[in-house]
Amino acid sequence: MKKIFSVLLSVVMVFGFCVNTTAKAIMFTPSSFEVHSAAAILLNLDTKEVLYQKNADTQYMPGALVQIMEAIVVLENCPNLSMHITVDPTLYTNIETPYPEDIRYADFREGDTFTVEELLYAIMLTSSSEAAITLANQFGNGSIPNFVAMMNDKAADLGCTQTKFTNVTGIYDVAQKTTANDMALIMEYAMSNGKFESIATSPAFTPYSPNLDRHEEGWTWAHSNLMVQPTSEFYMEEAKGIKTANLTQQGRNIIVEASKDGNNFLAILLAAPFNDKEDNLQFYHMEDAENLFNWVFYHFSFRTILSENTELGQISVKNGEGVDYVLVRPEKSFGTLWYDMADVISITQDVELEESVSAPVKEGQKLGTVTLKYSGEELATLNLVATSSVELSKFRYYLALAKHFPKTSWLTWAIVLSSMFGLIYIVICVYFYMQYQNRKKAPVYLRPNSFEIRKEARKEEQPKKKKAKPKNS
Repeated sequence: MKKIFSVLLSVVMVFGFCVNTTAKAIMFTPSSFEVHSAAAILLNLDTKEVLYQKNADTQYMPGALVQIMEAIVVLENCPNLSMHITVDPTLYTNIETPYPEDIRYADFREGDTFTVEELLYAIMLTSSSEAAITLANQFGNGSIPNFVAMMNDKAADLGCTQTKFTNVTGIYDVAQKTTANDMALIMEYAMSNGKFESIATSPAFTPYSPNLDRHEEGWTWAHSNLMVQPTSEFYMEEAKGIKTANLTQQGRNIIVEASKDGNNFLAILLAAPFNDKEDNLQFYHMEDAENLFNWVFYHFSFRTILSENTELGQISVKNGEGVDYVLVRPEKSFGTLWYDMADVISITQDVELEESVSAPVKEGQKLGTVTLKYSGEELATLNLVATSSVELSKFRYYLALAKHFPKTSWLTWAIVLSSMFGLIYIVICVYFYMQYQNRKKAPVYLRPNSFEIRKEARKEEQPKKKKAKPKNS
C-alpha cells in the first residue's frame, strides 16, 4: 500500500507542481490540540508549502539555532572538511553572559584537535560553544565579528529581512533575532546541501581524530533532540535531527524533520514555555512538533484539485474555418496536500478569459487564467489553454477586412491624401490657366508677328545653296 501511495504521490507532484502554476499556501488550523510555542511553521519540504503557521513573522531570539547559519557559511568556505584545527581554550573560557546556563559545552580540552567536519557535528548535535567559536575564528580570518558579518550577509542573500546575528553561540542577546519564516528560508537552503543534512540528522556521532584519548573510551556526541533518541519518552520514529536551542529568558526552540510514506516535513517552533500553568516542567517544543507531524501524517493527503481535462469555458473565434468558438482547459492538472476536514467543493474558481480571439488558434495556446481560492485565500493560479486548433478562413478574413475598412484609420488617411493630391492638382491647373490668360492679354506689339514667323520658317525649310568652287586658273 505504501508503495502504491508513493507512486501516486510522485505522479501528482510531477503533474501538479512542476508546471507554470503560481501556488500559494493555505493555512489550516488543527482542532484536536493546542500549539504552545509562541511561533511555529509546518513546512512541506517536497513542495515548499506551508501547511500551518503561528506568529511566523514575529521576532524571537534564535538561541543556538544560529549555528545552522554558521554551518552553512563554514561549508561554503571550507574546501577540505578533513582539515584539522587545534582548539584554543582561551577563545571560549570566558564567555560573558548574564545567563551562563544557556551556554552548551562538549567537553573540549586543551590540545584537542578536530577536523572541520567533526566540529560541525559538535555544533549541530550538541550546540558546542567551543566548536562554534573555534570554527568562527578559523573561517573569520581570526575575527569572530567578521564571521558573524558573513552570517548576516548570507541571511540577507537568502531574503531574511527580519534576522540579525550577533554571536555564534546563541547566548542571550536581544539584538540577535529571527522569525519562523526567516528560519524556514534558511532551512530550505541548508537542506539543499547534502553534507549539512547528513550532519544535522545524525542521531549521534563519535569523533575519530587520532589524538583524542577519549575516542577509545567511546566518547560520543548524542543529538540534543530527544525525539531521535530511542530511549527517550519523546522518541518519534519518523523524526530526524535537526537543532534545538534553549534560552532561560525566552524558552525552548526546535527545528526537526519528519518523513512518512514518501512525504517530508519540517517543523520550526520558537519560544515554547519551560513550564505549564502549574509551574511543572514541560517540553512543549517537542510536544508541539509531534502533534503537528501526526496531524499532517493522518489528516493530509495529496488531492487533485483541478484536472487538466476540465473544460472551464469557451471563447469566440473570429474568422475561424467552420468554427466560431474554442473551449479552454487548465494547462496542467493541479494537486496539493489537502486537509481531510476541508471540503474541496468549497474551492472557488475565478476564471478570466479574453473576450474573443482571432484565428488561427493553436491547441495549447494560452487564452486566460483560473484562480483557485479557499475561504477567500488564494490557493493557485493556472493558465487556461485552447483544447483544439482553429484554422483561419481566408474568405471570412478578407470579408471582415472589407466590412471593417470604413471604420479603420486607413480610410481616413486615404481621404486626407486624396484630398491633398486633388487640391494640389487644382492649384496647378489654376496656375497654368492664369499663365495662359496673361499671354492672351499681352499688347500686340509684344506678340510675335505671324508673317515674320512663317517667313523664317520657310527659310529654314529651303536647302542651303552650296558655294561654287573657284575654277583652276
